[in-house]
Amino acid sequence: MEEALIITTSIAGLLLIGIILAWVGKKLRIPDALLLLLTGMLLAQLKYKGEALVQFPQLFLDSLAILALAMVLFACSTRLRLREIDTLSTRALKLSLVNALFVLVLFTAVAHYLLDISFLSSLLLSSIVLGTVPEITLGAHYKTRAANMLILESIFNTPLSIVLPFMFLKLMQTVPEMLTSQIIDHIIPFLMNIIVGIGAGVFVGIILFKLIQHTYTQVYSPLAVIIAALLAYVLAENLNGSGVLAVITLGIFFGNVYVKEKIKLLEPESVLTKALTILLFILAGLVIDIPYTAQFFITSGLLFAAFVVIRFLGTSLSLKGYTWHEKMYMTLNAPKGIATIAVGFVLAVYAMPEVGIVADMAVAFFLYSIILATITTWVARENHTH
Repeated sequence: MEEALIITTSIAGLLLIGIILAWVGKKLRIPDALLLLLTGMLLAQLKYKGEALVQFPQLFLDSLAILALAMVLFACSTRLRLREIDTLSTRALKLSLVNALFVLVLFTAVAHYLLDISFLSSLLLSSIVLGTVPEITLGAHYKTRAANMLILESIFNTPLSIVLPFMFLKLMQTVPEMLTSQIIDHIIPFLMNIIVGIGAGVFVGIILFKLIQHTYTQVYSPLAVIIAALLAYVLAENLNGSGVLAVITLGIFFGNVYVKEKIKLLEPESVLTKALTILLFILAGLVIDIPYTAQFFITSGLLFAAFVVIRFLGTSLSLKGYTWHEKMYMTLNAPKGIATIAVGFVLAVYAMPEVGIVADMAVAFFLYSIILATITTWVARENHTH
């Protein structure tokens, strides 16, 4: 009982800190996500009698990781409205796919060389950092042609930055066995993992759709949406499928079918997601203990510089009719968001040699990208004002 009270007190304290930091960030025009992660990193350094001042049981962290991942996945995937795809969305899809291809090929090679890790681990890192969340720095009142393109791009690349890492992680777990047995023996289970994940998402989506359409209530229907996201994840995982794909499939399904009071249904999910976001950012700073060494910051800095150059190449080749300044703006304004931290947080619980390095780099990229995007947005706003 005492341990449960300590955990509950810690959660309440972290949420209170998160709300205060969100208010401070809004006043100072600094992304609250950056403040939350830095706060977690600071709390990780505080010790009492040789032990961390703030700590949680591993089981709690694992459970929170699954809950947060399911909610973040669902929130991201419901934004992908197939019926709203127009010419601008098509160009954003092209931008997203070209940048993803460049990152997965060129950045993977650079990461493999600089970090001295396997190609699969390098692919894992590449897939995590290709996602962007420009809303973190853009805000709701600053909209230009380039800014709108960035927002549309993030709708397409965010699901990729969550699905691909877990696919590569699955491959990393099976490759050692593939060296000593028939490849076909592992390809079939891998494909089944994908099929079962998608099937579980569709199955839960149909049940959710029927339930809400015929028995909508103001209280229980929004709760059903939250439960459905969790149920899709655990159902797929218990059937040896991909829980990530299940939730994304459910989100796309739910976002593209006509459901009564859909906006109201997503409001509780947004509140829960915000609370989980606060906890996740702070706990990520606590759990992912990056090395505070000159070598780490030099290596991660060089890697991030390479990423910026590669993104500029992809942006320049995929967008015609945009000025050099707009392309540079879109290159520099590519902050990582909750998806990057959520995946990094989940990876932190895996006991695999090179996965820890990937998680550390993901946190570093989050910090660098938000700082660079914030400065870029400030400069752009000043120039736009004058």
